[in-house]
Amino acid sequence: MHLRYDPDEWRPTQGHARLRATTDRLKPNSILVWDRQPYRLIEVRERDEVDWPQNYRDAWVKHGMPDPTTWSYRPRVAVLRHDDQPHSKPLHLLCPNSTYWYVLPEHYWVCRRCQEVPPCRHVHNEAVMERASERMEEEMAILPGACHGCREPITKRQKSFTFPGPNLIRPDLGDGSAIFHTRRSCYGSLDSYDKRWAAAEPDRERLLYCPHTLTEHSNGSSECSSPACLADGREEGLVQHAKWVRHHPQLKAGQGCWCLAAAAA
Repeated sequence: MHLRYDPDEWRPTQGHARLRATTDRLKPNSILVWDRQPYRLIEVRERDEVDWPQNYRDAWVKHGMPDPTTWSYRPRVAVLRHDDQPHSKPLHLLCPNSTYWYVLPEHYWVCRRCQEVPPCRHVHNEAVMERASERMEEEMAILPGACHGCREPITKRQKSFTFPGPNLIRPDLGDGSAIFHTRRSCYGSLDSYDKRWAAAEPDRERLLYCPHTLTEHSNGSSECSSPACLADGREEGLVQHAKWVRHHPQLKAGQGCWCLAAAAA
């Protein structure tokens, strides 16, 4: 599993507020953040299976219809009341059991003007805009023929990959100008652009990802379960596969793979 960090995603700035807990781990009387406001948790209720919304039913079927009482995505109801309004009407929020919540300490602060848990929308939006401006300045500094990941020039001896069509980072450079080193240090940027490139048009498939299984034999050869694998014609190791299987010579000869059987013969 790859952990993803988005600097533009809102999160509390208070030290202890970085504590996150899933719905099943919440304790009554905890202070949770909802819509950037502090709410006191009254209780978490189970939702009877017959009352599940259709989208939860569809997800349950898609996940193989596990035990509804222990399914991590089952819908539950979190009953909250605004912490500064003890006599207000409680909120009943339907959410998956695996939902993550920000938990505040008993001593927390809010924005004087907005009454929101910091950073308030105003401050947060300003920070997002500032980062966007910085990214734009960095992107506009990319020179033609330079790697769009590390920003360094790509020499004739260095391996690279160029995406067809409009440049999604620097449109002013023209079609076929989005180029990246294929070395390990630039692969993260290359992979991110591949996802962005595929999402730019409906039904467009990624160029560096195969949804099938790659099998690596003990003799060093490899093959994909799809005869039309995108890896054919690409630099070795450049295309990622959804699944990867490797046959080890230590396995008993004659079992599991033709290459192992051939080695035993």
